[in-house]
Amino acid sequence: MGQGAQDDGSGIMGTFQAVTLIHKLGLKPKRTIRLVFWVNEENGEAGGKAYRKMIGPKIGEQVAAIEMDEGAEKPLGIGYGGFESLMPGAPPFDLSKLPPDQQQSFAALQDIASLLGPIGADRVLPGGGGSDIEPLTDDGVPALAPRTEDLHYFDWHHTEADTLDKVDPKEFRKNAAMLSVVAYVLADMDGRLAGKVAAAAK
Repeated sequence: MGQGAQDDGSGIMGTFQAVTLIHKLGLKPKRTIRLVFWVNEENGEAGGKAYRKMIGPKIGEQVAAIEMDEGAEKPLGIGYGGFESLMPGAPPFDLSKLPPDQQQSFAALQDIASLLGPIGADRVLPGGGGSDIEPLTDDGVPALAPRTEDLHYFDWHHTEADTLDKVDPKEFRKNAAMLSVVAYVLADMDGRLAGKVAAAAK
């Protein structure tokens, strides 16, 4: 209905800018960073399903999946784990109840996030991923997502109000910087994060 500036123009351009920054700095991580622009999220999630089919048995080589689809308001940090922890009625997040490998991954992400202190995005929060990467994360790929203040996103998205003037350039650049740092470190570090295989995928 609108220009789609926050949903999901900011996500498309934010991730594109993050990869562009890594390239411009001449950084060459050990692993490939793949940028995907999804289609059909709202009408059947065909893009995410097609990508999962394309990956096939190489799914085990995917070390993480990051989805930016909640606008580019002031970033707080990175979300880890499935969206179920954000759903109404979900029990309060308790780090101690996660399996040991996921607790270690949470701690590793906190180390990565600490690099983002200068822009105030140095937190690791429960709830990552998104519907487009769900076919990947259901098969155990760790789910991540930028988390923001999220003050107005749901006032704008899917409306005629979702116009470019709603995107603050300063906060947009912070989101791109956060994605760039997280993506590069995940692609270059020796270890890898732990994911969770969905019950239906087992």
